[in-house]
Amino acid sequence: MPPPPLPEVPSDCLLCGTCCFSDLPEYVRVFGVDHDRMDDDARALTTFLGNRCFMRIEDGHCAALVPDPQTRRFVCSIYPMRPDACRSLDRGTSACLGELSLKRERPLLALEAIVRKNR
Repeated sequence: MPPPPLPEVPSDCLLCGTCCFSDLPEYVRVFGVDHDRMDDDARALTTFLGNRCFMRIEDGHCAALVPDPQTRRFVCSIYPMRPDACRSLDRGTSACLGELSLKRERPLLALEAIVRKNR
């Protein structure tokens, strides 16, 4: 039996957001260098668990991922200041393909839920 086809990689990370979805509170670690790069608004999206900092998870995704009502897509509200963990997940890498394989439907389902809620 042949392996399943690889998922289609979006042309731009900002058009996807799939890797930003998780229910784990420790999903995106924020190190000191990341924290220093962030402005006050971005830091407000972090949380400390013990003495470690992480991006806050809300509604099953990173709190920095927000819906854009014009494009009906999610966008990263802190993209220029994003943590190194996010920067290191390059588009089209095996890690990216793994995220797409596991969570490809999550952004669409989350947007549909937001649209239903706002009707």
